[in-house]
Amino acid sequence: MGKRPLQFTKKVRAELIRCRGDFQYFSKKYLKIVDKHGKLVHLVPNRAQRSFLAAHEKNPWVYVLKARKLGLTTIIAAYNFWCTLFTPNYSVLVLAHTDIAAKQIFRIYTRFYDNLPAFLSFSIKLLNKHELMLEHGGYIHAATAGSDSARGSTYQSIHCSEFAMYDKIDSLIASAMSTAGENATVVLETTANGLNEAHRLFYGDNGFEKLFISWKDAEDAVSDKKPPWIPKEIKQISDQYGLKKKQMYWAVETYTKKCAANWNTFLQEYPLEAHLAFISAGRKFFNRIFPHVKAAPGYHQYQERLKYSAYVIGVDSASGSDHGDYSCFVTINCTDKKKPSIASVLYERIPPSAFAQKVLDEAKKYDALVCVESNGYGLSVIEYLTGHEWGNLYRRTRYDRASNRWTENLGFNTNVSTRSVMLARLQEYISMEWLDVVDDTLKSEMNTFVFNKNGKPEADVGKHDDCIMGTALALMGMDQCEPEVEVKKREKPGSISEMLQFELQTGKLYRKSSHFFEQEEEALPSPSEVLYRN
Repeated sequence: MGKRPLQFTKKVRAELIRCRGDFQYFSKKYLKIVDKHGKLVHLVPNRAQRSFLAAHEKNPWVYVLKARKLGLTTIIAAYNFWCTLFTPNYSVLVLAHTDIAAKQIFRIYTRFYDNLPAFLSFSIKLLNKHELMLEHGGYIHAATAGSDSARGSTYQSIHCSEFAMYDKIDSLIASAMSTAGENATVVLETTANGLNEAHRLFYGDNGFEKLFISWKDAEDAVSDKKPPWIPKEIKQISDQYGLKKKQMYWAVETYTKKCAANWNTFLQEYPLEAHLAFISAGRKFFNRIFPHVKAAPGYHQYQERLKYSAYVIGVDSASGSDHGDYSCFVTINCTDKKKPSIASVLYERIPPSAFAQKVLDEAKKYDALVCVESNGYGLSVIEYLTGHEWGNLYRRTRYDRASNRWTENLGFNTNVSTRSVMLARLQEYISMEWLDVVDDTLKSEMNTFVFNKNGKPEADVGKHDDCIMGTALALMGMDQCEPEVEVKKREKPGSISEMLQFELQTGKLYRKSSHFFEQEEEALPSPSEVLYRN
């Protein structure tokens, strides 16, 4: 490591003063980084980095939501290094989501120092894998979020890198903030990771300057090589966001090579809007994205009952607790199993008895088969329906070896095996667009239904999946609606109007339709009658 020379010329003194007062001059002339080609070059802030500097100048608390590979971590480190170098006793805390990431960021700082000229290489008092302290007390500490090593100190600058990846975001951010000194600068920097606490912080009123930087802000996000084909998704965003040809070519190359042609991965890693970054991130189970939707508790009817249509209601019951799950039923028109449609949805926190009454009312309204999850509170709904003589319920049969006979049970038993089957069916109907997702609550839950760390699909932390399960139960119930569908199709229309309804609702031609037209023809006046009448 170099040391400060003992003698200063007027020129060196003037240069020191200029560097201390002008970060951009200092970074361009004296800070070195490794570019994407592996070469050591001067740090000349790019467009994305200049956007951060402008936001930071406006407010020392900045929340940066970004796409990948924009150099935001580098420019934040450069600014903190500049403050540390020219401010005695200035302390910087860098928190990363993994130890490897903490060491990589710390390497940026040591590279800055290693490539300084002799007159800027202030003597080092402490240096290890995570800490750098200069002789005048300037101190940089890189640690893993949640590490005890960062506690007990006071810092003038805190940088939380990729904080959306922290396991306990709220508590770790609060812990970091407790180490902040008076008038400290705080930078939260991350790519999105689903609709977690990082999402809430970005849209909350909390004093942070919010900055979203997309890949369009990167000057090098261009390609001269025209791809052999352009995926329809890339063409759509190109038209929507006005991408230039070279940007579109870059998007195709990145989508196919770096994202394995996975659209959700591309939207997460290289978003064009903040809300798309959040809802595309994480380990999403469904491949559909629904921006700007919120759960809408209550009852919503999307279709009136149609005379020649068959219906099934999927029922997911809960306790009715103010802070628990929701009770939900979803009514589906299942006349055409390849194109079912949502007729109504109820999504409320209500006692099981009140919910059971609403299920019965809906079943009578649509003359529907009811598929109730028989686990837990679903048993009380089944008991209520049978007690009120509603027998049109989903049934399952099994062979009882003890009694050597087949037995019948009411309701759908959700277990490890059946849960995967019902979710797979729902996923198929959604991805194939056989089921039109018209309900906002269902859309909202689909946005936050993810694979957990063990690979199990479930609602993200703090979210719900009750409408998802209600819809999945309705789709499973369609298997036992075939007799009802056939009954509806055998009902005889009494007029041309009813015949047209029959054909529209069942998707089949009414074979005995000719007699309607014969009757109509007999009722029509003859041409001579029309002539003499006039």
